[in-house]
Amino acid sequence: MSWLRTRAGYELFCNRDERLTRLPARPPALLEAEGVRFLAPVDGDFGGSWIGVNEAGLSLCVLNRHDDAAGHGRELSGTEHEFESRGLLLTSLMHCRSVAEAMHRVESAHLSRFRPFTLFAIAPDRAPLAAHWTGRRLSFETGGDSLMPLTSSSYEPADVAESRKKLFRQLTAASHVTTADVLLDFHRSHAPARGPVSVCMHRDDAATVSFSRVRVSEGLVEFSYRPGAPCSGARALKVSLPRTRQRERRRAAEGSETWHCRLL
Repeated sequence: MSWLRTRAGYELFCNRDERLTRLPARPPALLEAEGVRFLAPVDGDFGGSWIGVNEAGLSLCVLNRHDDAAGHGRELSGTEHEFESRGLLLTSLMHCRSVAEAMHRVESAHLSRFRPFTLFAIAPDRAPLAAHWTGRRLSFETGGDSLMPLTSSSYEPADVAESRKKLFRQLTAASHVTTADVLLDFHRSHAPARGPVSVCMHRDDAATVSFSRVRVSEGLVEFSYRPGAPCSGARALKVSLPRTRQRERRRAAEGSETWHCRLL
């Protein structure tokens, strides 16, 4: 996952890697939670989502953490029904109107129901923030753009993360200025070779199954979704909704005054 700050908002880019035995996701649709409208694709197995953006311009994305699996209090190799889907946590937060409000909700949630994850939040005029749940401990990381790229892999997670971060550094250094095209090249990349390590991932049992691009501008929230790997040439499906700025500013100000995170 990567992102780009713009004059009035941001763009967010996200590959979804999944096992090939999972049901296909439904494309992004206009949904509502506690009176707040949002756009999100819907997981075919459990009904949650891995990425969403709401009318306030807040985007959330959840990534699985595989390097922390051994630290969970329960046996993570057990059946799926022992835990709730992490995608349901994300959709339960889509009514939040600020990064601070979303992270406050995460901090007060019963996270032992979930396998380890990283929850990323970004909003206009606010530094992005990541919450990391290891299965035992919740911490927050406020590195801003230095968090990029966020990545997840069940195959050699540390080595894959380092390879992808190295590629990201090479692409951004070569361009001198990070642009949307640079980030698109990153998400389509098959370096060092088409396979389990590449950002556009391909394995016998799993693959990159979709690509999402969120645009938040002065008055509009847009979601572009490609079912299939970024290299597949699948046609993008697009949905949008108006951005509600007045309530966003008020709620964001309230949230920033009442929540303080525990940093890494």
